[in-house]
This record gives sequence, C-alpha cells and structure tokens, in this order.
Amino acid sequence: MKRNYVIACVAAAALAAGGTATGVALADGGGSGSSPAATSTTASARAASTASGPARASSGSGTGGVATVDAVVRSAEAYEPGTVTSAELDHGRWEVDLYGKDRVWHEIHLDRRTGKVVSSRQDGGDQDDRKGAPVTAVRAAAAARGAVPGTVTSVELDNGRWEAEVTAHNGARHEVYINLTTGKVTSEHLNRHQHDVDGDDGADD
Repeated sequence: MKRNYVIACVAAAALAAGGTATGVALADGGGSGSSPAATSTTASARAASTASGPARASSGSGTGGVATVDAVVRSAEAYEPGTVTSAELDHGRWEVDLYGKDRVWHEIHLDRRTGKVVSSRQDGGDQDDRKGAPVTAVRAAAAARGAVPGTVTSVELDNGRWEAEVTAHNGARHEVYINLTTGKVTSEHLNRHQHDVDGDDGADD
C-alpha cells in the first residue's frame, strides 16, 4: 500500500510533547520525486553526540538485559528528532520506523540490550501507510503493559490504531490493541502462533 495519508497527527504528537510542528502531506505515489532513495549510514559519525544521551530510560533494561521499548523509542527520537511509528525486537536487535522532523522516513536499528543506535538509513521506498498520532509509542506500550504485565516486544501504528505485542511473565505472547486518540486498550488476545525467536521473554519491571 502506498503512503497516502496526510501526516497531520505528527503535528499533534509534536505539540503534545511541547514542540513545534508543521502539517505535512505525503503524495499518493509514496512521497515526492525528490525523496531520497534508501541510503544506509552507520551511527558512528553521530554516536559522539548521542553517547551521553538517553539510550535508556530509568528502567531501561528488562529481565534478561533487554532494553525496554520505552528506552528504545526515546533513544531513536533523541538520535533522529521525529515521531516513532513502529518499534520491534526482531532478529536480535530493535528496529524502529520514525517520521523525522526533516519530513523523511528513517529506519533505525538499535542494540537489543543497550538500546543504543547502531545504524540508520533514510527510507524512501513504498511501505505500509503509517503516521504519527496524539498517543505516542511510549504511551501505547505503557497501556499494553497495564493490560498484560510483561515485556513489550513490539508496538506499531497500523490500521488506525496502535498494535502491541507483550510477552507475559509466564512466557505467553499477547496482542494488545490501543485506541489511537485515547490511549485506552480496546482489545487483547493470546497469540498462539508466535514463537519467541529472540529469547526476549521477561518483564519490564
């Protein structure tokens, strides 16, 4: 699916965080012709400026030494100012999608244990429609943990709602859906088809 939404909610998210925002529209073709091609960059050039930044929140490491999704989101947004629309623990690392204040989509990879950025790239290709929202990824993750105590291993803005995956204390995986504007959990169910390939079971607290 092409990106064809008006990114107005990014402005709302930025204002909620106390920032200044500008409404941005993405064309039906997945962006303007001047959008950069997917360009890979290493984080080393910018690591010095973010090394002392918020790579972790105060409770940045969950059970097993895995960085929490809250810490990862804050680290990504400190590295590349913007709005995180997806964060997932996959293939031994955190992968974050972020719509930057530069009006460019970024894919950021972070260390699964420290939550520090290891690489990033500008993402100019066609992807699923995603946009920012008044309810942030961190708030959605907190709501998911409130419904299912455990470790949030992914949170994604999709189909007009936040979707989170939580590994409960007993190892069971749950899918939790959060309202885009209120931040309240609308439904939750056990995911019987998902296997833990990352060894990230545990609790955030």
